[in-house]
Amino acid sequence: MTAASDVAGETGHTPLATSTRALLDTVSALTVPQLAEPSLLPGWTRAHVVAHLALNAEGFNRALHGLVRDAGVAVYDSGEKRDADIEELAGAAPVELRARLVAACTRFATAYAELPPTARSGSVPRVPGGPTFSVAELPVTRRREVEIHHADLDAGYTCAAWPADFCAELLDRVSADHAVDGPFLVRATDLGRDWQVGATGGPVVTGSAAALGWWLTGRGAGEGVACGSGALPRLGPWARPAAR
Repeated sequence: MTAASDVAGETGHTPLATSTRALLDTVSALTVPQLAEPSLLPGWTRAHVVAHLALNAEGFNRALHGLVRDAGVAVYDSGEKRDADIEELAGAAPVELRARLVAACTRFATAYAELPPTARSGSVPRVPGGPTFSVAELPVTRRREVEIHHADLDAGYTCAAWPADFCAELLDRVSADHAVDGPFLVRATDLGRDWQVGATGGPVVTGSAAALGWWLTGRGAGEGVACGSGALPRLGPWARPAAR
């Protein structure tokens, strides 16, 4: 597998490039048996997570190329096709799986860097006729995929390693996404910041920014998170337009 530092388009110092290099280093170090072991996502091995990350970048890349051609290409042909493609690629030879991830990361970074400025104000659909991604926010969206699923691999990289700026961005997003589960307040003790979830008021949930983000993305059982009124608020599914 190509060294992460040598991947074209990922050698810069953007937050996404830094997160991607760390992911590629982890995936490169996984043995064949380790790729076949369970990840933290129910029903998915580590190979499934890697396959998803590769196909997500490939989908973003093709959607960007479609945007330039004014072709309206979606990231995924359908939800069913997305799932089937992940299952198929997860069963590929590890060398192919790793190569697909590296190539996808490289091509997405290059495609985004070369995107005409006028195109960055547009959007691309997740599936035909479905919800859309803001093109301007795609690097942030992709970084969210990379950081969260890097931790999902359960291969030594945990949410505790998430950069502080990523944790803050994630809490911005998930606090809004869980508005229907409020009202409650989340307080990141390490960042000295609060996020209101839903209407004003409600109990205060405290923890590190990473622990709060992990809990709000539906992972774990609230480890490292506490509620001043006792039991943690009940969360519904993390309703997002585009990622598992």
